[in-house]
Formats: sequence, C-alpha cells, structure tokens
Amino acid sequence: MVSLVISSLLVGMILSIFSRMSLAYRGQQGVAELQQILAAGHSLIEADLRQAGFQMPDGFFVAADQTLHQPIEIANDASGFGPDQIRMFYADGSAQARVENFNGTADDALAAGTRAGQPFTTITVDDAGDFLPGEVAVIVKAQDGAPTDIRFFACVVQIAAVGPKLLTLGLAAPWGSAQNDQCDQIRTDAAVGTDSRAMVYRFRARGYRIDPTRLDLAVFQLSPTAGFVDDWQDLAVGFTDLQVASRWDDTGNTVALAVETVDLDADARREWFSDITQQTLSAPITTTSPALPYVMASYFAPPVSRERSTMIGVRVTLVVRTHTKIDLVPSQRTPKLVDDARPGNNDLGDRDEVQLEGVADAARPLELRGDHAYRYSTVGTDLRNLGVGL
Repeated sequence: MVSLVISSLLVGMILSIFSRMSLAYRGQQGVAELQQILAAGHSLIEADLRQAGFQMPDGFFVAADQTLHQPIEIANDASGFGPDQIRMFYADGSAQARVENFNGTADDALAAGTRAGQPFTTITVDDAGDFLPGEVAVIVKAQDGAPTDIRFFACVVQIAAVGPKLLTLGLAAPWGSAQNDQCDQIRTDAAVGTDSRAMVYRFRARGYRIDPTRLDLAVFQLSPTAGFVDDWQDLAVGFTDLQVASRWDDTGNTVALAVETVDLDADARREWFSDITQQTLSAPITTTSPALPYVMASYFAPPVSRERSTMIGVRVTLVVRTHTKIDLVPSQRTPKLVDDARPGNNDLGDRDEVQLEGVADAARPLELRGDHAYRYSTVGTDLRNLGVGL
C-alpha cells in the first residue's frame, strides 16, 4: 500500500511537470509564431520601400485628381485611433518599353482655362510585348540636367489594348480621363525632351494599414492600388499597430534648413519626424495655377515655395498580439512606441503605451481587449531611389 501511494504521487508529479512543460512549450511556440508573422509583414513593406520612387522620384500625376503625388505618402493616425498608413509608388522594370511617338493631336492649347485637342489614347513603342490589357503603367521622361539635378516627369495611365508596337490607353477613372491630360507636359513640352526620351513601365502602388472597421480582429491590410481604388485585402489578423517614422533631407529647402529639430542627431540637414509633420511633408501637392493643371512647375509656384525636403529614410514598426489565450503571463501594457523626450522627432512613432493590467476590457480600445502577449519589431530602409544618399 505504501509503495502504491508513493508511486501514485510520483506519477502525479511527473504528469504535472510534463503538463507545465507542454504548456510552456506551446506558449513559446505562440511567441515564435508572432515573430514569424512580424517578419512576414515587414518583408512585404520593406520590399516596396526599397523600390519606392524608382524612375519617378519627383512625383507623378494621375487623372483622378490635379495633384502631384509623392513616391511615399504617410498618413499619421490614419484612422483616428493610433495606427499610421503608408503608401508607396514606383516603376516596375519587369515590364518596360521605349516610346517612339505620342500619337494624336497635341492637346496643349488653352481655352478658357481648359485644354483643347484630341483625346490622348495611343502610344507607339518599340515593343509592347511586356504589357497586358488592364494593367496600369507609368510614362516617364527624364529631363537632362546637371548630374545631381535630373528631373523626372511621370504620369500614370491604364492600358486598354495592346498591339505589337501600340499601347491603347483607357479613359476610365481613376487612371484615365476623357483627355488623359495628366500626360500633357510629358508629350507636348519641348523643354522636357523628345518623345524618344520617354519610357513606359508597369506601375506599382502599395498601401498598408490596420483596418479601421474591424478593430476587434486587428486586421493588417494591403491595397494593390494604394487606396486609389477601394481594394483593401486582408493579410493577417492580430496586428494592433503600425507606426511610421521618416527621415528628411532639407538641403533643397532653405526654410527648413534653418531649423534644427530635437531629433536623434545634430545634423541640421537631416531630420526625423514621427508625428503629423511627416504627413504634411509627404502629402500630394496641390497646384497654385488652376488654369495649368498637370504642369509640374505650377505645383511649386508662389505662394508655395519650389523648394521642398526629400524623404531619405523610413522606419516602420508593427505590433502583433497572440490570437488565443496561451499559458504565458499576458502583457501588462502595449509596447511604448514614442520617445518622451522627442515625441515628434524620433525613429519609432508617436503611439504611447496603453495600460492593460488592471483595466477592464470594456475600458480598453477594441483592438486591445482580452489577455494577450504583445510583440513588436521595427524595420528601417534607406530610400536610395529618391536621389539622396545617407
């Protein structure tokens, strides 16, 4: 009897130890899964960041609006509850062709503030074999200048049909319009260069955000059009935050150059921003000359200075939580993604920690309810395609 009791106690102890080890192992597996999810999310964003601005560092025009879009656009606190949103644009060299002729009558005459002429619908190229009907493309013409001051003029179009050497352009929004005036300067302004200097590339646009309509699921989303079309696609759940910080070169902006921010360095030419300032700097630029839409110089005419800062680096931080309750001590608070000493000028973001321990679910934001473990990681990228090295 004594032996049986002792054996039972030993077996119970062994089972208890095994059970705890098994739960701990599953908990560590859950944490390892979080790290893998973070790495996958970052790899997508980083791949697009490394291409951002390729062949279009000075911005581009689309038919949907009369603004000059920048290669990277940041929305700080995009949905009003914390996470940022980032949009990136670039030319994809996997599909390209050299323009031989912009077909049709020049559409550069002004009549009562509007343009007159035939619709711009076709381009003759050396070989259209890389393109497919329905694809979005960007037409780029590089203007000669000093080695450090080559200007790139770019407009976005949609391809409606493809022939051996002919691209027929669509006229439907958001990429096209009845006249496709967004390409007027590229195809009619002799100062920009001859037709043969223009290239056509596949256009890439990418947008990343946390879905503001399903906060309880914390859905990480991608838009293949960067939000020009409502085509947000779910990538993963459990992402509670996306924070963006950006670094800017003020060399071409004498006003900004005279101000040194309290950022991470003492370099007056290069400044970190993590607040609404980066949204303002990266926002699409509105023309000050409504009678001359889509002429790049008009977007920097007085009272808007022609000078502007250039984004040269970006750091993106993602926060993810466990999907189900695991045998780990839940996080007492969310990650702190702000520097109190420089809340608007750091390389993490502007989202303070949120206390979780001791706070009832009903008093927490929707995306932070329940007992979860939180993990975060940051990826940084230099924007070499924008023409300024670090």
